Amino acid sequence: MVSTVTTSSSAGSDQVPVPAPAVVEERKRRRKESNRLSAQRSRARKQQQLDDLAAQVAELRARNGAMALAASEAARRCAAVQAQNDLLRARCLELSARLESLTELAQYYCLDDAAATTTFPAACGFVTPQPPLLDVATMHCNYYQSSS
Repeated sequence: MVSTVTTSSSAGSDQVPVPAPAVVEERKRRRKESNRLSAQRSRARKQQQLDDLAAQVAELRARNGAMALAASEAARRCAAVQAQNDLLRARCLELSARLESLTELAQYYCLDDAAATTTFPAACGFVTPQPPLLDVATMHCNYYQSSS
């Protein structure tokens, strides 16, 4: 039951109902309860967000660690390949110099032999080129080709 208190103004025709003190107290109590529940829900949401962010941080740290491990492994493999490439380059230079030396030596001996004989390529041990095993004109293999 709502009781109203009427107030008189000096004009006398306007009456505004004023709720009873018990009704005002009940409204205050409901509003406080509603605010308390709303604050509790807000704190729960914030806690859930904090937990989600903490889980995300843990996941990102794990991924970062795995990526760092993969990067260091790739760097190690790269260094090994570079070392191997350096060795191969040095070996290539060594073999190139050796080939050049042997070529010069062979040419020197061939020139001496060529002065003594008339068949320069045969005297130097050069092999005359053989015809290809595949006859391009007929596209048949020359399996029975004799070596001359």
